[in-house]
Amino acid sequence: MKRAVLFAVGTLFAVSIFAQGIKDLDDAWVKAAKAGDVEGLVKLYDPTAVTYMPDEMKAKGTAQIRESFRKFLGANTVREMTLTPDFTTTSGSLAVSSGTFSMTVEPKTGGAAQTMEGRYSSVAARKNGKWMYVVDHASLPLPAPPAAAPEPTPKP
Repeated sequence: MKRAVLFAVGTLFAVSIFAQGIKDLDDAWVKAAKAGDVEGLVKLYDPTAVTYMPDEMKAKGTAQIRESFRKFLGANTVREMTLTPDFTTTSGSLAVSSGTFSMTVEPKTGGAAQTMEGRYSSVAARKNGKWMYVVDHASLPLPAPPAAAPEPTPKP
């Protein structure tokens, strides 16, 4: 009985630690983005990771991910950033998180700050005891389609 209780408590503890892993990773991403820390962001990704950011089609691997963040943070200062997860799960050494984000950026060339609101999905893997993104996707909602023109009224 004592052994079963210890096993159950240990399992619950391990599950909570693993589930916390992607939350900690997401929190570290927000902190690095707000600090303008390109290398801080890059270290959160596996060397073979792929990102799909709103302003580009794809960045794969450390060099392309670094360039993607260097370009974005070179042009913008992140003033505010929030992630609101809708779904988070962990199974073994893989974790998934998805939800919505809000990011307020200020162009470094001047001009008014802009707030982007969109969706995100992340997959993280635990490698050598460390959680790292392997897939990171963020997108902005598509604009609403144009309203259809009214049908002309037939003339008698």
